[in-house]
Amino acid sequence: MGTSYSSTHPGHVRQNNEDSFYANDKRGLWIVCDGMGGHQEGNFASHLVTDIFEKMQMFGTFEERIEAIISQIYNIHLILKKKAQMAGTDAVIGTTIVLLYIEGEKGISIHAGDSRCYLLRDERLSLVTVDHAKEIKTHAGMRKVLTNALSAPGELSLEVKKFRVYKRDVYLLCTDGLYDNLTTPFIQKMLGSLSLATALDSLMLSVLSKKADDNLTAVIVEI
Repeated sequence: MGTSYSSTHPGHVRQNNEDSFYANDKRGLWIVCDGMGGHQEGNFASHLVTDIFEKMQMFGTFEERIEAIISQIYNIHLILKKKAQMAGTDAVIGTTIVLLYIEGEKGISIHAGDSRCYLLRDERLSLVTVDHAKEIKTHAGMRKVLTNALSAPGELSLEVKKFRVYKRDVYLLCTDGLYDNLTTPFIQKMLGSLSLATALDSLMLSVLSKKADDNLTAVIVEI
């Protein structure tokens, strides 16, 4: 299946960590979430995802398991929507999600938001996901705004990608607190030239040696 290495850190500016991750090599399931809405709300939202998937049982064929995963994500979306409505009109209780599920040579990524899944194959790094975000101009300058996430305004639209998995593939799931502070060539170099446990440490420490003004989380999966 796959061997994974995971790490999360609140960074140097934010007191609390609203990120959450789930990594289960035996099940072939890995998830990274970046919560929104302040510490209590964002922390609740991101951990609701990982806690539910930790307890979720999956049966049937690969396709049936995918349907169950997608259905569960929509259920979580509705739970968060309802909690936000009960908290008040301006309440934000949401999270991004990027999920990787692998069974043999079959793989799927499911995501909403700007947490990413990268693939290193044949020494080339590429993005499996496309960010659901846009830059808007404010009086304080340019700001990134999510266009899609669990419990975000509007309809939830999950991006689902199926692909073939090859031996020695390396996948990186991470929040924007990591990739916003690293270049693509640097990520590629770390994943391709070091043991993956060391690569993970190098990626995290590289961000933490700088401003690190956001929570950062990474899960590296080696097939």
